[in-house]
Amino acid sequence: MTCQCGKPVKARGMCEMHYAQHHRRQRAYGRWTPDLVDAQPVREHILKLRDAGVGNKRLEEEFGVPHSTIQHLLYGQRGYGPSKQVRQATADRILQIPVPRTGVEFVRQDRVPALGTTRRLQALVANGYSQTDLISRLGWPENGSTSELFLGQSRNIAVRRARDVTSLFAQLQMVPGTDRKARHRAKAKGWLPPLAWDEDRIDDPTYEPEVVDKPRTAEDLFSDFEYLLSMGVGAEEASRRVGMLPASMKAAWAALSGSVDVGAWRHDGFSADVKAAAAVRATKRCELHSTKCTHP
Repeated sequence: MTCQCGKPVKARGMCEMHYAQHHRRQRAYGRWTPDLVDAQPVREHILKLRDAGVGNKRLEEEFGVPHSTIQHLLYGQRGYGPSKQVRQATADRILQIPVPRTGVEFVRQDRVPALGTTRRLQALVANGYSQTDLISRLGWPENGSTSELFLGQSRNIAVRRARDVTSLFAQLQMVPGTDRKARHRAKAKGWLPPLAWDEDRIDDPTYEPEVVDKPRTAEDLFSDFEYLLSMGVGAEEASRRVGMLPASMKAAWAALSGSVDVGAWRHDGFSADVKAAAAVRATKRCELHSTKCTHP
């Protein structure tokens, strides 16, 4: 980049001589505004980007932030500490760079740490999906390396595979699977379900979720059942997904839904009587918790 006179730019699009003239003129008119701002917020943003996997090379190639600028902000020049101030334009450019939500969202390298991918796969197993089913959905071969990934024995994984798992996790995390053996396996190994994880921190190796170990109650089952009904899943299929036989769920639902008839269950969606039963259940739950009910 050069000044209008053809010389290299020093600041504000001007060479050293023209910048000095501009500086003197603006100060004389009382219109001079310093071009430097506090460097600390910019430094903190760079560190967040680094933690998310966005390194110096990526910042320079994709966002035009020179390596030397980053070095001065973080470490300073020899004999001096980190920069206390930075040019406004540089600060604006860096602060506008988004911090990736996951460790694989914007990175360019071929491989990334496998921890977040392993956590997502284990969570889906805990949600009722078998390892074989998940591998099939991903289109992967079932071999020793995929088993190591599920068991947390892989250190790195291809970016493409990590993104595939992130996408599958987003699709299935709120849809309970039907494989009881998968749930038992996850429970035996201490694998946590999707809702135990903070999606913004699941790739963070220092993050450990707080787990409250309490048994699953009937209220939990019915809440999941109601959620599946609201998503348009048939009553019989919804029963299986929460781990109950349709006949058992129908009997329990009838007992907890008062006089509502639940005889006409269908496979394709749910009938009006099941919707009515859901409304009765919602009203009873509101009464139980002494809250004002807004359900019809």
